[in-house]
Amino acid sequence: LDLQHSVSYFPLPDLTGGDRSKSGEETEEESIGSVDDEDLEEVSRQEETGITRRARKEGVQGVKFYPIALEEPLPISVWQPRPNEKDDLHMRVVINTAELANLGCLSGSWALICNPLNQNSKTHNSRLCQVYGAKLSKTHSPPLAYMTPLLYFNLGLNEVSSSNKMIVIKPMSKPQDPPPVADSVVVARVASPATSEPIFLSALYETFKRWFVEAERVVCEGDIVSIPFDEETVRLRPKKQGSEDLEEIQIPTAPSQSTTVLHFKITEVKSSVKTSRHRPGRRINQNKTLLNQAGLEHSRVPSIRHYYNIKSDAPLCPGSGSPLTSRGTPYSKLYDLVSSCLDPKAASLNLTCTVLVHGPRGCGKKTVVEWVAESVGVHLYEVNCFDFAGESDTKTEQSIRSRFNKALTYSPCIFLLKHIDALARKSVALETGQEPKVAIMLQGCFKQLLEAFRRIGHPVLVVGTTGDYDKIPASVVGCFRHEVVFEAPEEQMRLAMLQQLTKNTPLAPDVSLRTLATQTAALVAKDLAGLVARAGLAANERIDKAIRTSGQNVDDTDIIKAGITLTMADFDTALGQTRASYSDSIGAPKIPNVTWDDVGGLAEVKSDILDTIQLPLEHPELFATGMKKRTGILLYGPPGTGKTLLAKAVATSCSLNFFSVKGPELLNMYIGESEANVRRVFQRARDARPCVIFFDELDSVAPKRGEKGDSGGVMDRIVSQLLAELDGMGQAGSASDVFVIGATNRPDLLDPALLRPGRFDKLLYLGVNEDHEQQLKVIQALTRKFRLHPSLELRKIAENCPFNYTGADFYALCSDAMLNAMS
Repeated sequence: LDLQHSVSYFPLPDLTGGDRSKSGEETEEESIGSVDDEDLEEVSRQEETGITRRARKEGVQGVKFYPIALEEPLPISVWQPRPNEKDDLHMRVVINTAELANLGCLSGSWALICNPLNQNSKTHNSRLCQVYGAKLSKTHSPPLAYMTPLLYFNLGLNEVSSSNKMIVIKPMSKPQDPPPVADSVVVARVASPATSEPIFLSALYETFKRWFVEAERVVCEGDIVSIPFDEETVRLRPKKQGSEDLEEIQIPTAPSQSTTVLHFKITEVKSSVKTSRHRPGRRINQNKTLLNQAGLEHSRVPSIRHYYNIKSDAPLCPGSGSPLTSRGTPYSKLYDLVSSCLDPKAASLNLTCTVLVHGPRGCGKKTVVEWVAESVGVHLYEVNCFDFAGESDTKTEQSIRSRFNKALTYSPCIFLLKHIDALARKSVALETGQEPKVAIMLQGCFKQLLEAFRRIGHPVLVVGTTGDYDKIPASVVGCFRHEVVFEAPEEQMRLAMLQQLTKNTPLAPDVSLRTLATQTAALVAKDLAGLVARAGLAANERIDKAIRTSGQNVDDTDIIKAGITLTMADFDTALGQTRASYSDSIGAPKIPNVTWDDVGGLAEVKSDILDTIQLPLEHPELFATGMKKRTGILLYGPPGTGKTLLAKAVATSCSLNFFSVKGPELLNMYIGESEANVRRVFQRARDARPCVIFFDELDSVAPKRGEKGDSGGVMDRIVSQLLAELDGMGQAGSASDVFVIGATNRPDLLDPALLRPGRFDKLLYLGVNEDHEQQLKVIQALTRKFRLHPSLELRKIAENCPFNYTGADFYALCSDAMLNAMS
């Protein structure tokens, strides 16, 4: 059992054998709780007292544990003994059974849990909890203590660095006695987008009332209470006739039905029992405790959505050990920025978090923002800027200001402005010659947020996202203090994404996610999610076809019970569909299916190309000292000698993605767009690395500059841009695995600057075959998939061919022969 990725939603044992509630008039000398079997209770007390006395005699004042917030329900099979379902699961700490003896208590006993490093005056650094033993296979030093994310948060452990986290568990003198019953408790709702919707207000009281009735909760002043809630149950509930109130709300009992989490804060706990023995913590008994809901609080909240299995379009955050959240990733950068602005000293230092996040569409910008908000414990308020785009400037400004004011009511929160490029366009600013008014408005709103932060102590962190960074005016970009850039994921990142997307999906043994990660170059997170979904549809179609073919009577229920396992064939089908959904202009690179068997002859040229491309890929350590790689190859020769075919064979043999660029694809009628197309081609290649860019008919793309007077000098600018892109190809870094191959039959027309070392510095000539032996190899390659008559001798055919035949001529010869045979 890997408990590093587990969460507890567990039931607990009632060691007292019955209802533990008594009058709030209890004193320290009175026993708490009634039992059905007094003899059994007495034996249990004597056993516990003996262990506790022995531990105290040996000097045990408390044992240090490393706390871990669990992420999913702990299997009931590991509990020893099985807990009572009416006990508060958020007051349970689970340790290894072997540690109970060192602690000096029995499983299910009450103990004092202390967080000595908690400096937050708003939370208690100690409280009474039940300590349970579980069958945990691994032992650690210091020992581990597992608890729910809610208890983890209420102990203040989320505010302590991971290297310093430590709790101390101290056994009680009367470990069977639970905390006293509270006389009254005041609960305030925590301001959030969910709790502030008018349609939910009538359901809030019923929600927390049911929460406290389901189990006997133990709370302290300042505690946060997080309750799973199903929004759809309330939205679809019919109203009573003649009333604005909804009918009786059916609050979900199972966390798996929930769609959001409602947060409340315990603002006041009153109890007539004043003893030093119980420390912070009072029980809430439905028959003896008065519950009141009053007020609105602003507070950070625990990261608990994964614990309650809340439905979400975004996948769960994979944790600190994943490549998706490691140091240097966009998640890590955004997390550091947000965390620094949540520090209590941030307001006095004028630290405001305004971040512009930009990258390709579908790369996971919104998902990462959701992960960060969940990790740091702040609310997320999301606005799509297209909702108020196109209105007049005055209406747009009013709409944005009202959204900022609304975000202040949810503080601390992240205010997510999606598609911020919709508010202002660079082209409009250039046409009018004036900076857009939205820039001035944003600066004013950011200033108001800082003033509110100083006043109320809770920040609003603004994050804007865009997929068209180049179209945003500089004045709008300047409003944001920080920028976080998303790039197309590398192979390791794609592998981590596929592992996260298929985490709960059965996979056949033949499925290799690493192979899929290699084949999905240039695809972003949204594309990979679509790939997995398409694979699921392909598996359904495969099963339906198998059922129809077999003729067996199998219904959908049987299929659901048996489960659907995805095979590599399903992923291959899905990958083909994903590739087909892209056009070449978008830039979906492909790995060609051309092997060296399809290339006849050209052995020397093949060797030279592999030395240039394959060597740095297989032995990158040879170039680690800073030596530049030779990444440019120019193939020249008469038409039809196999230049394009050779480039595809190189990409296939080295498992490289392949871009084929034609000259007319780069031309655009607008000034500057042709050069931008060149930049986009190289950027897509860097995103899809390792990659080969193949420029066919290079003389049409990069002719000599200054010789022809085309309109506006567009060809000269394309050549200049191409030279600038080629200059950085041999450097180590993002372009180190991008290779450029050009093909031309007129090298004399090329701009001389292209042929200097560092650009197209390796020229390879592909001419016609010089002897019949080479011609035979070409014919054998072309006819290797033909069904040939036994009497046919290809050598005699080659000997009858003239020496001016190119590869294209031999292809035409073989094609005509096939057509003659079919006719």
